[in-house]
Amino acid sequence: MAGERPLFESVLAGRQRELRLFQQQFEASIAGQLLVTLVAGEPGIGKTRFLREATQYAEQAGAVVLSGSASEAEGMPPYLPLLEALGQYIRSAPVEELQEQTGAMAPVLTTILPELSFRLRELPDSYSLPPEQARLRLYEAVGLFLAAIARTSGLLLVLDDLQWTDTSTLDLLCYVARTQPRARLLILGAYRSSEITHHPAFERTLTELHRLRLLTPITLGPLSEADMGLLALNLLRFSVDPLLLHRLVLQSEGNPFFAEELLRDGVEMGFLAKGAQGSQPEDVRERRLPSSIVGAIRSRVGRLDTQIGSLLQVASAIGRAFAVDLLAGVVGQDMEAVEERLQKALEAHLIRSNSPGVFTFSHDLIRAGLYDGLPLCQRTRLHTLIARRLALRLRSDQPATHQLAELAFHFSRSGDQEQSVVYSLLAAEEAKRTCASEVAIGHYRTALQHLSNHDPRKAESLLLLGEASLQIGAVQEAVEAFQAALTWWKNSGDRIAMGKAGLALGRAYWRLEEINPARATFEQAVSLLSSTPTVDTVWALVELGSLLLVSLHNYPEAQRYLERALDLARQFGEMRLKASASRAFGNALMRAGKLEEGIRLLEEALALADEAIDVMEAAECCECLFLAKCWAGQLDGWEDLLYRCLQYAQLCHDPYQLRHIYSHLATFHALRGDWAQTEEYLLQGQTLTEQQGLPEPLAMFQWTRGIVEALQGKLDTAFELIQASIARFRVLEPQSLVWWLGWLGIVQALQGKRKEALAVLEELETLILPLPAGSMAMVHVLSHMATIVVSLGESERAERLYTLLLPYHGQFHAILIDRLLGSLATLLKDFTAAQDYLRAAEVVARRFAFNVELAWTLEASGNLALAVDGFKNSEAGRSQLEEALELFTQLGDQIQAQRLRHQLRRRARKPAWSCLPLGLSEREVEVLRLVATGKSNRQISEMLVISERTVINHIASIFNKTGVNNRAGATAFAIRHKLVE
Repeated sequence: MAGERPLFESVLAGRQRELRLFQQQFEASIAGQLLVTLVAGEPGIGKTRFLREATQYAEQAGAVVLSGSASEAEGMPPYLPLLEALGQYIRSAPVEELQEQTGAMAPVLTTILPELSFRLRELPDSYSLPPEQARLRLYEAVGLFLAAIARTSGLLLVLDDLQWTDTSTLDLLCYVARTQPRARLLILGAYRSSEITHHPAFERTLTELHRLRLLTPITLGPLSEADMGLLALNLLRFSVDPLLLHRLVLQSEGNPFFAEELLRDGVEMGFLAKGAQGSQPEDVRERRLPSSIVGAIRSRVGRLDTQIGSLLQVASAIGRAFAVDLLAGVVGQDMEAVEERLQKALEAHLIRSNSPGVFTFSHDLIRAGLYDGLPLCQRTRLHTLIARRLALRLRSDQPATHQLAELAFHFSRSGDQEQSVVYSLLAAEEAKRTCASEVAIGHYRTALQHLSNHDPRKAESLLLLGEASLQIGAVQEAVEAFQAALTWWKNSGDRIAMGKAGLALGRAYWRLEEINPARATFEQAVSLLSSTPTVDTVWALVELGSLLLVSLHNYPEAQRYLERALDLARQFGEMRLKASASRAFGNALMRAGKLEEGIRLLEEALALADEAIDVMEAAECCECLFLAKCWAGQLDGWEDLLYRCLQYAQLCHDPYQLRHIYSHLATFHALRGDWAQTEEYLLQGQTLTEQQGLPEPLAMFQWTRGIVEALQGKLDTAFELIQASIARFRVLEPQSLVWWLGWLGIVQALQGKRKEALAVLEELETLILPLPAGSMAMVHVLSHMATIVVSLGESERAERLYTLLLPYHGQFHAILIDRLLGSLATLLKDFTAAQDYLRAAEVVARRFAFNVELAWTLEASGNLALAVDGFKNSEAGRSQLEEALELFTQLGDQIQAQRLRHQLRRRARKPAWSCLPLGLSEREVEVLRLVATGKSNRQISEMLVISERTVINHIASIFNKTGVNNRAGATAFAIRHKLVE
């Protein structure tokens, strides 16, 4: 009958809820919002069929649909799904439209889409860029191109088998999602949920898309028995016997692909056919369906003509998709004859045709089943034939990325070691050129497997492997590669190459916080590269100077190396080099306390990095500038600067550049009391640091989470986290404790652990001794020491710290120095100075909404006012304490809120004594009053938010001063002196 659907045409059964969800997302994207929908499920569950149904819906709605898929085969080119999707558009779109849509970005797009140059012929002038800038320009160009294609009628970008896609493709998709929010674009992808567990880049992509609130996940599960019956009915065009249907569901486990293969096998074997009554003959019920799905596939292929089966086996070695002319060349047959035979496989639904002359296996399981059936010797012979045919086809007017990757893949399995090396290195170079480091690593590994130890290409390949590994955060692999390269060049006596390898190895050591090996390797590199200074000499000086500065606090030596680096960089005149050297020397100046000079040089460095489009250097500049401006108290625009730093670091696609940023963001949002945003950054930071596994970022992140817990009043949890991070830092970088240890003492002081907090204070006194006067590390330690002293009420230490901190008023070290100066001045009874400093601190805290700082500042100001005027005479003091209480309550810090609430109640009831009897302190009177009301030591400790040991110490002092020896005598003393009502 005309128009009747052919038997066994693949159909989508069930999935109506999932389709409606897709349709909603599609309509929203057409309205002008980029969205991402990812379909997950096991192999054969119907993901590809679902994508085809979605494609038809979008095409009927008038949208442009572009499709591509990743490949499981090793050595496939980077960006493969996008190459296929955009390649088909470039080949078919009118030239005028392509010119308008690509514009000035056309030369950049040709780095991965060479066919564009053949369509447009004349392209705008372009210029080469360093890797990170090139990556940024490429991602920007692809994003703009997709947005332009989508502008008129919308775009559905369909990407299948994403579980096999490379990291570069995933990074590019995230970039497009972030930067093209208003594009009329829906990215519809599919992946095998069981195959992403060990794919960190994929998990990172899911996290980022969730964070951007752009991702809608769709999970396809097994079909129900009712849906399986519908599937069978649609395929066979007659209903299936209930018993057979039940067995079909059990054997296929609800998997549509497996069920289709079982049904096809039954039809082809002749035992599954429409009976006279519209169902199967009785004997079908007694026949067993094939137990192995792979067996079913091979059985179906085996029933075809032998020549067709042989052609399909050869095609399985070529890949999931294969060109007829290539297959014909490999088997040595006429192309028309080959294509005619393939029609039978097409009719059997083993393959499908997406474009003229190109076929694709209907499912990768079909290809895999055929390939696995090939003997090893036959596979080797086929890969050799395929590789040689591809080499003959290699032309300059074809997309080099795809061709080189295919040649590398097939030659690596052909037994021809030299050709495997040649094409693997070419493919690696091409992958690097297109900013796909992970793909390049695979090609370098393949080349190294076939290179002899005497081949000079081995050392260079090891160095390149190390550099690519470092870019994706595989630091230990980078170390091993650099060490091997250094050893090879040492044996060859090439000092310049040794210097370059040493520079690279030192960078890798530093990432692992192996400071002493890093220093020794950098020093060796500087020595080897200094005889005739080059650009590499400058990089080596920058790295050595920065290590001495940041990790070892050796300021004088660091400044000498960095000043020399800046002089050489200015002589060479290379912009990126000047930016890096300026940033490193500016960092040295500001850490030494020369903040204005350092900030000026850092701003120059950032301008140079921006001009050079060096996003990695710009990220480093932003982070240094953020710290410098905060320390200087120049807090205007801190948030913009930090987000700019985050944006640059994300564009680098080097996870290492993000190692500290989420900690900074979490800390600053915590100071505002914005706990939801703080937690979001902490989660992102945790994911990133755990994936990287680098020791220093892990320790810093743990410390940051401890600080956040402390700011919320969760002191026990904060103590555990900070103590654990300090233990890590003691092993990693003992010198770095100047930055971290102080908060352990601060938390202990807030917990009432006086003895332990004083021990931390003593250790900080030791740590500060070797630090240069005026350095930011010294000021940082002093701020922590002052916070501990203020919390403990240590007036004896207050005077020295007050004097030391005075030159740094107005600075901010995540603690307002002016607040500390005001609190110290209060302890020293310098109430006028205290008032001035606390007012200044309050202005800053209010202006930048640092609510945690504001609460502590208001409490300090309230206590100051009460110390000057007394509770009953100071309306301002009471008001400030009440606002502080409200803030602590809003911040969720119940410990500080309870302490302040008790203080307000106590002061409201307390008579205005002219002096306290027998030299009792105010705290001792507080304890005595509670003893007189019958409170236990534990109750007193909870009410005053001090430790029980501190309560015992206070009671012993009270007994000693009042001459009593028990609680009853103390109570009588309190009543006699009217200390209780």
